[in-house]
Amino acid sequence: MYNKLLIAIDLSDLKSAKFVVDTALQITANNPDAIYRVVTIIEPIDDSFISAFLPKNFDKSVIEEANKALHEFTQTHFPAGSKVQHIVAHGTIYEEINRIAEEKSVDLIVMLASSKPKAKGLSSNTVKVARNSDKPILILR
Repeated sequence: MYNKLLIAIDLSDLKSAKFVVDTALQITANNPDAIYRVVTIIEPIDDSFISAFLPKNFDKSVIEEANKALHEFTQTHFPAGSKVQHIVAHGTIYEEINRIAEEKSVDLIVMLASSKPKAKGLSSNTVKVARNSDKPILILR
């Protein structure tokens, strides 16, 4: 039985994020002790040309907005009383997912095969999470 799930979602695709959450809730339907760690990751903007035009604390404001959006999303899609931890990480997607999974000692990582709805294979981030993690991973299409 899975008690601690890491649910990786992309807030720019709420339909797919809902699918991932619904699947996680189905897996833990008979487990009142389930803890859901819902993570969304903000990738840094490294392009010096683009970053030169952005305000100084742009990353910080994006993280704050993502945190608000994540809370709103989970309030809508998780049953009342669910144990949900909200995590907004800043960094490389696969590295952050693996780091958080390790730090939080999760039992299962739940994520999409690709953030692109019509993709036929696995995204490079999904492959790298699977390759570099020792945690079980449920990859959804």
